[in-house]
Amino acid sequence: MKIDTDKYRNKHPLLTRIFRAVKYYFLLFVRKEDTSQSIAHGLATGIFIGFLPIIPFQTVVTIFFCFLFRSNKVAGIIGSTLITNPVTAMPVFYFQHFLGRIFILHDFSYDKFKNLFIHISLSNFNEFGHELLILFEMMTIGGVILGIIFYPAVYFIANKSVIRHRELIAEKKAKKIKFGRIWKKIKN
Repeated sequence: MKIDTDKYRNKHPLLTRIFRAVKYYFLLFVRKEDTSQSIAHGLATGIFIGFLPIIPFQTVVTIFFCFLFRSNKVAGIIGSTLITNPVTAMPVFYFQHFLGRIFILHDFSYDKFKNLFIHISLSNFNEFGHELLILFEMMTIGGVILGIIFYPAVYFIANKSVIRHRELIAEKKAKKIKFGRIWKKIKN
């Protein structure tokens, strides 16, 4: 049964774009001329750093650690942007805050956060800075916990995916060469 792809694209343009973007990034880091361990380590490093609440500096920190550990930098950048992009940043940061609140026993609710921004002035600026520092600590602790949990899983899945994709490509090339030899024998 043949699927009418044009009809599907017209009916679900957003899903088509998302699927094509995921496939593009998967092929981008799988086709790198690097070892599968280096690619997987770079992706896992990027995921770990993506969980840290340092949004403007994530790419720079990812490149630094990928350079330090001799892992793939492109895979690292892809990993860090997979975690904190405009779609996933708020849920990820909320979950990090939730995990951090378990370890830092401080009442930091949304209402308290909102009141800090509404009533900001020079007189309560010290309290505002102190509360933001506690929020940053909570999110950092939550991010490190999530990074520790996700790092081995991402490394294992990425390594196996790269190896399997390269095996499939090698099988296709071998079949193509074999078919070419058979075709030459038939032709002659």
